[in-house]
Amino acid sequence: MIPVNQEYLAAIRAPVRTDRITGTIRLTDGGSVSFSAADLMSGSVTIDDQCVTGDELQFGCVYLGQAAFQLRTQLDRYRFYGGSLTLTYGIRLADGSWYELPLGVYTVSEAERTALYVSIKAYDNALLLDKRFDGEALQGTPYQMLARICEKCGLTLGQTEAELAAFPNGTETFQLDSGDGCESYRDCVGAIAQVLAGFGTVDRAGALVIRAFGAEPCAALGPGDRSSATVSDYSCRYTSLVVEGSETYLCGDTAGDGLEMRMSDAPLFGKGLPDRNQAVADAVFGALAAIQYVPASVTLSGDPALECGDRITLTDLPGAGGSAEMLVTHRVWKFRGRQTLKAVGRNPYLVGNRSRTETALRRLQIQTDQNQTLAYQFTNPQAVEAGAEETQLCRIAFTTSQATTPLFWAQLPLTAQPDTPGGTLLLRVRYYLDGVPQDYPLAQTLYAGAHTLALFYPLMGLEENRSVVFSVRLTAEGGLVQVAANGVRATLNGRILAQSSGWDGRLMLEELLPSPALQPPAALRVEGFTDGVQAVPAAPALRQPQDTVADLRWTAAGPALDALAETGPVLEL
Repeated sequence: MIPVNQEYLAAIRAPVRTDRITGTIRLTDGGSVSFSAADLMSGSVTIDDQCVTGDELQFGCVYLGQAAFQLRTQLDRYRFYGGSLTLTYGIRLADGSWYELPLGVYTVSEAERTALYVSIKAYDNALLLDKRFDGEALQGTPYQMLARICEKCGLTLGQTEAELAAFPNGTETFQLDSGDGCESYRDCVGAIAQVLAGFGTVDRAGALVIRAFGAEPCAALGPGDRSSATVSDYSCRYTSLVVEGSETYLCGDTAGDGLEMRMSDAPLFGKGLPDRNQAVADAVFGALAAIQYVPASVTLSGDPALECGDRITLTDLPGAGGSAEMLVTHRVWKFRGRQTLKAVGRNPYLVGNRSRTETALRRLQIQTDQNQTLAYQFTNPQAVEAGAEETQLCRIAFTTSQATTPLFWAQLPLTAQPDTPGGTLLLRVRYYLDGVPQDYPLAQTLYAGAHTLALFYPLMGLEENRSVVFSVRLTAEGGLVQVAANGVRATLNGRILAQSSGWDGRLMLEELLPSPALQPPAALRVEGFTDGVQAVPAAPALRQPQDTVADLRWTAAGPALDALAETGPVLEL
């Protein structure tokens, strides 16, 4: 339920009300059409929305909300196509003032002419998500992935990073790419909403949001507030969750007397190690297990503040108990007409077994997934600027389920800015495997301007069940190199790879020391270096520090130390 004040609640529940509706359609040719209730056919304004696609509760739905009305106008119907529609509901309060409530932002998709009016159908901004998914990797936290989707589709994200982090798995890192079966960006939002235990929709301002099903009632409807109510004699509660992919993850008690939710199309649940995937599923089940409601269907005098996902209490019902709580999964609101709220759910006593055809298809899916050669795509979510100090371009964490040789490919568009006008800079590229520099440094001389580099590196002979961190770092001598956000297109190809989570339990410490300046006297001795590291609380097994001084030579100006390598203790927890 969108936030409203007490005066609105009193007015909307009153037996007599004075209300109005206004709207504006901004046409694609630059014109606009404003209208009020007097310009509409009586009883024609309808808003329809839902947050599930079937006859039971599910996570990950992204439904197109629809507004329909009949407008008295002489304008050519074709001018309305693609127009932006804004609707506002107003109700007069007890003190005589008007309370305005936004009904949403829509895009006109249908306009049919009759002798008296134009019949208009429009869909909310979730329609913008029906853009074909180009396969570019979406990676990061749910907030970062949704922000990228909004950027691609011309939408605004209506939630902050902190608000999305409060959802189950809200701080985990995930990745979606072309191999996950998402055909549109609406499919991508649905996959993200699944791991957040919610559903995707747009708010009244047209911004993309993820919503959870209500945990506490936001309204109570007594006999005087509703005209009819049909309430089931059973309640829906879930005692288990089954996530099916290349592996199956079970949560809860599958032999319990409650309902079981199955997720067969859940691409974000199979991207990590089994323990991590199980933890993601457990977090979703934690939210699912807290949901209990009674399927029902209610009609009442319209209240446009109610939304899908709301939990509503029905009071003074006949029979034992006298009250029940429903979760709104469908709503149909009519201006100056009846509103219908519906909560769907399966009867736990009539749940049957899976068919043989479904079981055979499941086995075929598992066999196919086990023989896949996977291609994980990566990009840089933030801009990168490299200078004299080594700067990380990208970091890829993954795990091998079998012995394999992954291949790293990357296309690197960059802009070079030499310190000297008309001069050049030297760009160095170095690969790191688990923090150890690989013996394959690259160097490229660049003039000022835009350039594109192609990178390739095979990670030879990785053994089974190895957790790997692969990174690429840049150094620019004599200038700066800039890489725009989301500019890198990198791919890691391999068989039986699993993307690791944001932190795999390892602490990686790195200290960069400048070359020490050694001055005469001529008789100079290097006594050695002493270093120490302590980490608490823990009882770590320490490998002793070792320092290596290399390439110490004398020059006319005195001694110079070109390199210093240091190996510190590694904490094995």
